[in-house]
Amino acid sequence: MLFNVLRELRQNIGATNEYELNEREVKAGDLSFRDVSGTVRFLRTDRGLLAKVHAIATIDEECSRCLKPVETPVTVDFEEEYVPLVDANTGAPVHIDPSEEQDTFRVNPRFELDLREALRQYILMYEPAKPLCRTDCAGLCPVCGADLNAGPHECEQPKDERWSALAGLNTESTEGQ
Repeated sequence: MLFNVLRELRQNIGATNEYELNEREVKAGDLSFRDVSGTVRFLRTDRGLLAKVHAIATIDEECSRCLKPVETPVTVDFEEEYVPLVDANTGAPVHIDPSEEQDTFRVNPRFELDLREALRQYILMYEPAKPLCRTDCAGLCPVCGADLNAGPHECEQPKDERWSALAGLNTESTEGQ
């Protein structure tokens, strides 16, 4: 996910270059994803390079109902501008507005553009909020924690004594009608 972009930064504004993404495993910060495939297109801008990315990756998660491991495919599409720290033609430092500094991806002084952090951020946005091992997952028993997908399950539901005064209310109200 590391691209040497010296040649791209020396091209005229508007020039494009496209590359295939094909990584078996990628670690980015606290996230690990694998089987990354897709394309990245670099468009030369007046400040740096606009990376247009279409990628498909697989991440390991837990089913939100039964907590079993589940492989989740995630498709991401994004565009981010990368501004070099050093001008590719002169070697002079490239300064950007301090208000933009925190939100700007940078090309390091060796003219390497690293897509991992942007890909990590977008995968976190695109991943399902509640991944499921299957659409009809029954989840876990709220009383004993047994996997309800395993088959019939019987456990005694606890009685909440706070409601005992109201237990006969429903039958009494229908008898008088």
